[in-house]
Amino acid sequence: MQLVCFDTETTGLDVQKEHIIQLSLVKFDTDSWQTIDQRDWYILPEGPFSIPAEAEAVHHISKAFLMENGVSLRSIYDELIAFTKDCDLLSYNGNGYDAPILHYNLKRIGKDFQFDGRTWYDALLLERIHTAGMVDENGEKVHNNLTSAYTRYYGHPFEGAHNSLDDVMATIEVFKAQVAAHGWAWAQRDEFGFISFDRWLQKRGAYYYLAQGAHRGESIESMLRVDKSYLEWMVDKCQWTDPQTRDILAPYLGRSVAPSTPSTPSAPNASCATNTTLPNSSGKKRGKPTISDADLSLF
Repeated sequence: MQLVCFDTETTGLDVQKEHIIQLSLVKFDTDSWQTIDQRDWYILPEGPFSIPAEAEAVHHISKAFLMENGVSLRSIYDELIAFTKDCDLLSYNGNGYDAPILHYNLKRIGKDFQFDGRTWYDALLLERIHTAGMVDENGEKVHNNLTSAYTRYYGHPFEGAHNSLDDVMATIEVFKAQVAAHGWAWAQRDEFGFISFDRWLQKRGAYYYLAQGAHRGESIESMLRVDKSYLEWMVDKCQWTDPQTRDILAPYLGRSVAPSTPSTPSAPNASCATNTTLPNSSGKKRGKPTISDADLSLF
């Protein structure tokens, strides 16, 4: 099987507003774990942009460097699509960060990426499962950033952390070690089939679940009984909600769905909202969420 592992460096953490300034992809064979091909672009954003000092201190990419060496995302779009055609994807926290920010950066220039119909392997999620309950020599919960995970498997950190191409190569090595330790069956997760661009929803089997906020882990069907107003708040008032999520939730709330786009999955049949035997349905009513980017940190 061939996978494409990808990573980005960006101007900040807000997936809806910040810019990609480095995009790296490596296509590799999962039988031999050998690299087949790779792409590594420094991206010059269209229009005004800035790189905060704290971001530059991490990835060492300056605005002056981009002005001299960067290419536009628009100019490499066709090559990006061709390179990833018919391939599943691998990342380290890409489901929570890199995939959404790629979506919003492409959307900003009127382009799209075929996110549906792919498996999105996320080695960070797998590492969290692998290290569940583990503590370090001080009795503290172990860290799961990419450097820590790589060091855990190979006994030393990798060189070039926070250069997206080096991060891609390290991710492939971590994923290789994860599969060797647990097998391919263990690495197959329902969550890898779909996650919304705004990180609100995950899909496991036939059901959508909230992936963040006060009701994290609750199914949409359960939320209709527990706190329907929360779903209405997500659709009508939450500034973070993407049209993709609104389209998915609309049938549950008895509303019409906007015309579908290539990146919007088919909305579920609203009749399934009557299901009363759902997993992970606690039935507890909770307050509104505080949305943060804390879960995006790779440091």
